[in-house]
Amino acid sequence: MYIVVMTIPVPHTKKKAYKKWTENSAEILQRYGCLRVEEVWGDWIPKGNFTDFNKAVQANSEESIVVQWQYWPSKNALLEAEERMKEENAFAVDSDVPFEGKRLIAGGFKPFFSTRTDY
Repeated sequence: MYIVVMTIPVPHTKKKAYKKWTENSAEILQRYGCLRVEEVWGDWIPKGNFTDFNKAVQANSEESIVVQWQYWPSKNALLEAEERMKEENAFAVDSDVPFEGKRLIAGGFKPFFSTRTDY
């Protein structure tokens, strides 16, 4: 299992558009081998003294924090899918992306603890 995590600042007013965008994106990811996509819309995001979710993505008061998890069978599966998606232009530049992509943060993670038993 390999998990990609993204944190995205999304304008409050674009929640509906974001949901449509992420549903389409999840469908593409799954066609390329992603097992599952989960997203959460920020509800309680406390301000930190040194850092917090808002500071990490330079979110302003008009934006919500969204966190996405992509579950892949392996890091190799992700890397192969990324290459194929680039070659096939799976995510053609969409002028209707409802957030500012340059503030999105992402990373890949290897699970090392879980209370789940279905991996």
